[in-house]
Amino acid sequence: MGRNRREEKQEEMMSMTHRFPAHIRPAVDAAPPIDVVQSDKEARTSGGFTALLESAVQQILAVTYWFDPAPHMGPYPITVRFSGRRIDVKGRLLPGDRFVQDETIEEVVPGSGPISLTTRVRGINPGEWLVTARMLGSAHPAHRPREQGNTTPVAGPPGPIARFWRRWAPSAESAEHVRTCPTPFARVPGIFPGIWGAMVTLGIAVALALQFLVISGDHLAVGPVWTVSLVAIAVGIAGAKGWFIVLHRHEHRREGWCIQGFITGAILAVTILLVVLDMPVGVFLDVTAPGLLVAMAVGRVGCFFAGCCGGPPTASRWGVWSSDQRVGARRIPTQLLESVLALSLGLGVLVALVSHGPAGGAFFVAGLAAYTLGRQGLLRLRAEPRKTRLGGLATSALAALVLVAAIVLLAR
Repeated sequence: MGRNRREEKQEEMMSMTHRFPAHIRPAVDAAPPIDVVQSDKEARTSGGFTALLESAVQQILAVTYWFDPAPHMGPYPITVRFSGRRIDVKGRLLPGDRFVQDETIEEVVPGSGPISLTTRVRGINPGEWLVTARMLGSAHPAHRPREQGNTTPVAGPPGPIARFWRRWAPSAESAEHVRTCPTPFARVPGIFPGIWGAMVTLGIAVALALQFLVISGDHLAVGPVWTVSLVAIAVGIAGAKGWFIVLHRHEHRREGWCIQGFITGAILAVTILLVVLDMPVGVFLDVTAPGLLVAMAVGRVGCFFAGCCGGPPTASRWGVWSSDQRVGARRIPTQLLESVLALSLGLGVLVALVSHGPAGGAFFVAGLAAYTLGRQGLLRLRAEPRKTRLGGLATSALAALVLVAAIVLLAR
């Protein structure tokens, strides 16, 4: 009568194991027979736009397992097995009322501190679920008994931050039941749903505000600035999506955006509109430069909390705990580094512009070239491998030449 929920959970899962006898997999352990469940990787890389919309409204189960790396000489792989059964079933279990899903991390970095692994289970029936997880490889659960000790130093996030993320996302180690939810609202440690769109919107507002302040401060007569800016933003958004689709055409991915596409599309739209409307191109570009750079700085913060564009896991003290939407770990914070780069350049261009006034577009060109040059260096730190090495070198060389030319022009 006095059993707590954790004991009930263990008993239910033991009962489930007896009900569904194990069979041998070619993996490292045995698992009970289950209904076919699509893996998270397959769901993210398959289908087109229709499949993306279907995935967004699909009910999924998102559950996280926490652990600390074991003491190893170098990175090592681990596999975690998630098992679940729907508990709000009346009568017999139906297909889609149970699952077993394995998730693998190819490289766990020893000494990197607490790590979270989140699985997204698709193809199951909506409802309330009882989920457990266990390690099939070599590692220490993050919530193990005190007497077992932790042979690796915890180098992850500070205690309050770690506790916040553990409360934020459903954990397989807790005694709480987990409910299914639409894909965009799944809770994952290190991720805030909708944060990327919110930060991009904030960045656009900041860019327009800075542009307005610079124009008003210098009493410039530029013309229908807002019309040109809004059209450029719309074209830039389309360019960002198109650039991403082209870059990932072989993987058939359509869920991301690329800043290169936004900048290219926006510049083309601005150039055409300024020529058609007979507006001063150089002045417009210069007054837009600070806002554009600061907006990119704000947007990169959104990338950090959305789990994209990040660096690989690291044991370095300079790492910051973040997620790639699946694995939360101490990482090289490439998004924050790029945000600092863009913010520094934006403020520098703003000070120079206010002090000296527009310079025929030279401030815009110099700021964008410096950003591109710094960004090429940061791209080497990302976890996602680059498509080609030659393209990065060519872009860096071109950006350096343009930056030197702009500086020479400004020095005259």
